[in-house]
Amino acid sequence: MPLLLPTKQVVIMFILMFIGWICYQVKFLHEQTVKDLTKILLYVVSPCLIINSFRQTFSVTRLVQFSLIFLLVLVLFVFKIIVSSVLFNKRTIKDEQKRTILRYAGTYTNAGFMGIPLVQALLGNNGVFFAVPYLIIYNIFMWTHGIRMFTRKKQSFKESFHQAIVNPNIIAAIVGMILFVIQIKLPDIVSDPMNYIANLNTPLSMIVIGTNLGAINLKEDWHDKLVWSGVLVRNLFFPLIILGFLLVLPLPSIAKMTTLIMAACPVAGVVVLFSLISNFEVKFPTKLMCLSTLVAIITIPVIISFANLMGI
Repeated sequence: MPLLLPTKQVVIMFILMFIGWICYQVKFLHEQTVKDLTKILLYVVSPCLIINSFRQTFSVTRLVQFSLIFLLVLVLFVFKIIVSSVLFNKRTIKDEQKRTILRYAGTYTNAGFMGIPLVQALLGNNGVFFAVPYLIIYNIFMWTHGIRMFTRKKQSFKESFHQAIVNPNIIAAIVGMILFVIQIKLPDIVSDPMNYIANLNTPLSMIVIGTNLGAINLKEDWHDKLVWSGVLVRNLFFPLIILGFLLVLPLPSIAKMTTLIMAACPVAGVVVLFSLISNFEVKFPTKLMCLSTLVAIITIPVIISFANLMGI
């Protein structure tokens, strides 16, 4: 995959983000509207896209590959949690809130709103099929480990796990897997509307992300070294480490590239939400999320191209 293709796709996505930013600045989109669009993406559009990705011919080989990616992503998340805790420790980061935010940012990418659209644009539904394991593990960890990092009133593991399992993306993955294994063909009256809805994923996701970018002042926030340490770890350090893991694994190139793209995405926007519900100061996570997203226009194509040079 030449450098031009991922760069072009990332630039297109940032143009869509810019449109979202403009709409928010001129008050075409208001805060409540953005929240409603986010719900539509989470509860309607993304599940349709996931189910669509499973609508392909069943083979034991693909099922085994899917399972291997699932196990790989599980290991990668445990690895990222441990390494993030080591990098952003009490000695290097004195402020507890910022330390928590940086650890979260190192572990969790914007896999749903940015990773899936980018995989869909570059690799099609076959890529989305291999992105689903990442999305499943991501949601389980985010709603168990991730939220427990922020909340002072700790949920039980049972409550956290239930919250993760009832996530619409995981339910859609279960439905999609059943359709894939049993090879049930959906009638056109069902599949056609799902296709139309799934096609909304990329533009709507990018517009929603774009509405958040107006929250930073580049002249002031560009010089925050602590934010840049988080951006460096999230956008470059972990993707390159994960690329090293992928190079030695006997998996198809499309599965490796999909996993790498999901891992190379910027900081998850949920870091701001979790900071809000925990009464954290939200300027720092907002700066971190926005700058990580802006820098991704360079880092994602570079990482993809580097992976191509290494044989993926």
